[in-house]
Amino acid sequence: MPPKRPTGKNEKSRSSAPPLSARNDRSSVRGESSSQSSQRPSTSQRPSSSQAPASTQRQMSSQTQADKAAAGIDQTELDRKVNDLVQYLLIMWQKNYPIKKLDINKNVLKEHRSAFAHIMKKAQEKLAMVFGVDVVELQDKYKGSFILLNRLENDTDNPHLLWPEEDNTKTGLLMVILSIIYMNGNVMQDSELWHALKKLGVEPDLPHPTFGDAKKLITQEFVRQGYIEYIRQQNVDPPSFEFKWGQRAQLETSKRHCLTFVSQIYDMDVERWTSQYQDMVETEGPVENGN
Repeated sequence: MPPKRPTGKNEKSRSSAPPLSARNDRSSVRGESSSQSSQRPSTSQRPSSSQAPASTQRQMSSQTQADKAAAGIDQTELDRKVNDLVQYLLIMWQKNYPIKKLDINKNVLKEHRSAFAHIMKKAQEKLAMVFGVDVVELQDKYKGSFILLNRLENDTDNPHLLWPEEDNTKTGLLMVILSIIYMNGNVMQDSELWHALKKLGVEPDLPHPTFGDAKKLITQEFVRQGYIEYIRQQNVDPPSFEFKWGQRAQLETSKRHCLTFVSQIYDMDVERWTSQYQDMVETEGPVENGN
């Protein structure tokens, strides 16, 4: 059955959403400071555009070109493309894979692809205002792909976001895997992870009643979704792999969440996990209000 388009946070109906999307907002706000003198700086003292980082210059140039392209589009058509992109992003969100710019241009913008940055910016504003969702572009090998992050707290008694039971079970397994990797020092050999999962009845060579092919789910699906990195070690025979958190996991969950999750399982205070707690504090800050 095709996925239903999620509704806004002020509407009555509920929407589908992918795993790990309802985490706390951990985005950083970058502060800027500037010194002011009594005299106005001369032209030679003012920073020129050529002094800006190359990536920033490219982004500014792309936005300017897209704005110029958008100015040549009929306003009704432009509004329609923005709305089409909002719906497309929400539908693709349910598939839980990074959304490629290439696919957006091919399936949504088409002849208006030159206005991509302008239309994407408008779609981002609408998603944030109506649905409480941020659109984030991934980096490195995922550059040019986007994911959606839910920024609203999801009340378990009256959630504004719901997703299928199958996704809930996969989310549970993914959370366990991310926690195991974190508790093991942020990296884990594949043989060690499978040994840990075997205790939970999840094995690489046997079909699981809920997850089916667990090895394919973990080493392919979770990897394609950007939650896990599955890295082959160099100069090792026979071939050996190690697991790390993927870029998307770092955006959608936190070490604090994982440590709290494990502490609840073992009924222990988070501080008892000395090295993991220290790692969390150094990365994300101390636990507040006993959470």
